[in-house]
Amino acid sequence: MGATMRAFAVALTLATTSPAAAATSAAPLPSALAAYAHYAGLIGVVGALVTERITLKEDMSDDEFDRLANADIAYGVAGVLVLVSGYERVTQYGKGWDFYAHEPIFWCKMVLFAIMGSASYLPTIKIVQHAIAKKEATDRGESIPPPSPALVKRMTSIVNAELLAVASIPLAATLMARGVAYADWLPWQAGAAPVALALGGFGYKYAKEALDWQEA
Repeated sequence: MGATMRAFAVALTLATTSPAAAATSAAPLPSALAAYAHYAGLIGVVGALVTERITLKEDMSDDEFDRLANADIAYGVAGVLVLVSGYERVTQYGKGWDFYAHEPIFWCKMVLFAIMGSASYLPTIKIVQHAIAKKEATDRGESIPPPSPALVKRMTSIVNAELLAVASIPLAATLMARGVAYADWLPWQAGAAPVALALGGFGYKYAKEALDWQEA
């Protein structure tokens, strides 16, 4: 009789557990790895941005520019890791899509991530352009001047904004995880629309600014 009751209790628990929670309890190792990858990606993003911020200055040497370019590559890789691992956590190992879809702070967090990623278009494009020009000049046995003070100042302001955005994301994440401002009536489309607008609008703005930029 006791065994039957225990079996019934287990069955009832599984039946009333959300799919995401059940997946997490049934696969704790993948859940832990997804969380670890997410945190590692965030640390990588911060480390890359701090490196860029420290390296950016007028009259950069070739070695300093190479460090800047490598930090920008690391930033992109870490950002992809955050995005992929975050997707896995939202859909497979967290509270489940049904929770996050109705959580306004989750969408605020995604807007911050979209703005941060879009703002990086300008530094990345200018770094790539300068790296290509530098290589072509080297092949000709020539050299080119470092990025102008105006460009360095503009890139520095963007990196500062990215650091501010990434510093705000953990606060949003802690509030989101605790269901602060949760609204069951909120359709996911209403949350996703500002993310798409931020990604498209700011992406266009910063990409256009980078492509139109003319060194004095």
